[in-house]
Amino acid sequence: MEQREPWGWAGRVEEFLGCAAEVVLETLNRHLIALLGHPASASQREAWREEEAILREVLRSLANTRPAIMLWGLVLEYELHLEGGRRPDAVLHTGERLFVIEFKQAALATQAAIDQVNAYARDLGEYHKASHTLDVVPVLALTRASETSGGTHTAIVSPPQLGELLAAEEGGESETPHFESWLRSPYEPLPTLVEAARLIFAEQPLPRIRRAESAGIPEAVALLAEIAHEAERTSSRVLALVAGVPGAGKTLAGLQLVYDRLAQDRSAVFLSGNGPLVQVLRDALKNKHFVQDLHAFVTTFGTSTRPPQHHIIVFDEAQRAWDRGYMNWHGRGDGSEPDVLVQVGERLDGWCTLVGLVGDGQEIHSGEEAGLAQWAEAIRAYATDGWEIHAPPRMGDQFQGLDVIEHPELDLTVSLRSHRAETLHAWVADLLAGDFAAGSARAQEIDDSGFAMYVTRDLSAAKNYLSDRYGSTEGSRVGVLASSRTQRFLPPHGVDSSWPATKKVNFGHWYNRDAGEPRAGSNLDEVVTEFGCQGLELDMPLIAWGDDVRWMGSSWEVKVGRPRYRQEDPRQLRLNAYRVLLTRGRDGFVVFVPDDPLLDATHKALLAGGVRPLLPALAKAGQPARHSPDASSLSGRG
Repeated sequence: MEQREPWGWAGRVEEFLGCAAEVVLETLNRHLIALLGHPASASQREAWREEEAILREVLRSLANTRPAIMLWGLVLEYELHLEGGRRPDAVLHTGERLFVIEFKQAALATQAAIDQVNAYARDLGEYHKASHTLDVVPVLALTRASETSGGTHTAIVSPPQLGELLAAEEGGESETPHFESWLRSPYEPLPTLVEAARLIFAEQPLPRIRRAESAGIPEAVALLAEIAHEAERTSSRVLALVAGVPGAGKTLAGLQLVYDRLAQDRSAVFLSGNGPLVQVLRDALKNKHFVQDLHAFVTTFGTSTRPPQHHIIVFDEAQRAWDRGYMNWHGRGDGSEPDVLVQVGERLDGWCTLVGLVGDGQEIHSGEEAGLAQWAEAIRAYATDGWEIHAPPRMGDQFQGLDVIEHPELDLTVSLRSHRAETLHAWVADLLAGDFAAGSARAQEIDDSGFAMYVTRDLSAAKNYLSDRYGSTEGSRVGVLASSRTQRFLPPHGVDSSWPATKKVNFGHWYNRDAGEPRAGSNLDEVVTEFGCQGLELDMPLIAWGDDVRWMGSSWEVKVGRPRYRQEDPRQLRLNAYRVLLTRGRDGFVVFVPDDPLLDATHKALLAGGVRPLLPALAKAGQPARHSPDASSLSGRG
């Protein structure tokens, strides 16, 4: 198969100015056909023609006074690898700086347009190797604008002002930009969980992401493999725990370990009690054996003496395992799920390694509140051989009196889901604790990283923002999320979070299909609750806030309802539900607060905590982009 280049057109400015416009446009069209399988629409061709003409005029005029800019590099329709066809309109390499330019046929900038170009700049600075040392500057060019006043923050420019912006650029006078090597440099983005599972299953290497490596995922996987190998060599039994904040890569580490062992013809299995996660991964991989349902596994092997064929058993969300009372209430015996898994480990011939992946503050369901303590109880009650416990240092106290070996490598403390917004989980903790001053300060840091947090009382505005920003990008994933305790309150406000509606969601289709396809979450017409999104992710969720968690002036009032099964701390479970909802996004989130007096104080609380109002048209060309990150904060430097 012929290999295509990941761009529509690329060359030095000198080559661009010497190339006929029609040749450039036809090259862009051929690239689009190779990428998406269809030619450009008439509107797309017209947009290209206008953009090409603006760039040609700006660069020709600049070259008349600064001939050295002829050596600058220009890329049109640069394809971001593994990003579902995301392509900034133009990238200009000056030697010291990378201008990422997105054109819009408009006179006013929308927040969606600003955030789109900011995300392009963020991702190039973060995931394109040769851009790590460059200043990456997002530029939004409004082709219908004429104002030329100066501004700061994300550059919002008219065509004349684009020329002024580039004319002020220093560099490129004394040395040739390393443009060709930049073109060939790898772009290795942060994959979604589903994309990572596909890569693992297809025996393709995962991208070598700087932050993933610095966050310690390779070291954690290597340590788990070493622990399992040693257990096999010494015929011993081991429980290893991997802890981490939401989005830190725990599930990814577990999937990688299981697949690596299967590739060596060694029996291993990945278990999850998260039904939607199992459905989504099975649908994406078209395989029912790689990921299995934890509850079905426990039922099968907990009610018989027959051991499974797996010596390495990885189970996701170990802190959410069902306790003894909940298992008994469901008619599945008297033992907890940890009890059953330890007993299964005892029955395995020779050796076993149980690997538990532990999320922080993720207990949301009845029967999940016993947490890690029940794993220690299971070892004490059912382990006959001497089991070794491998755990992060902060979990050692949970296993007093047992043989515990502590490993800092097993504590994944950096969230990768939200790109560079590493303190998102801490911000959520501030918000749910009612510490809005701390949250507001932290929100500025998160905003500077390019992670967008918006609130609106207009559902249509929220949906329009998501459609404008992601609607035309294949592979992008957005969707409506809501608390499961809002099924009476939200439907009259346009969000059908009722039980009859949410139980019909096909999670495989909801997460894996593109906008416009039947049952896709990106259509924004089906709602998923905390139970359907935990452990999964979206580019940007629309979170519908309900009346079950309301700010009352000094604290959060939580409606706990009447659960069928007794809960130890129903208030904390409800707060955890919102913790889950607020940590699903990769690029940010939009919170919809219904325009109901019951939630007026809640809306003000979110604003006080640093969530920004979602505004319509924000700025004319030349004006600063309100509430957008500084260009320097989106740079790959530092």
